[in-house]
Amino acid sequence: MMTPVKGREIRIKLCALKVRYRQAWLRKATSCELAALLSDIEVLERIQNNANPDNVLQQVEAQHLHSIFN
Repeated sequence: MMTPVKGREIRIKLCALKVRYRQAWLRKATSCELAALLSDIEVLERIQNNANPDNVLQQVEAQHLHSIFN
């Protein structure tokens, strides 16, 4: 179960990632950078929409995505 604080933290990180993606798009970042940002956005959206965020986090760790919680 996601606590309200954790939910708020995820929403803030998701907004920040979307801003970073838009900035990267505008400065014509590489496709690799854009893909990495999109992957992170998708992971946070899955966590936000999932009743069990720990399960999603375990899947992410298994896929070896770079850290989005730093």
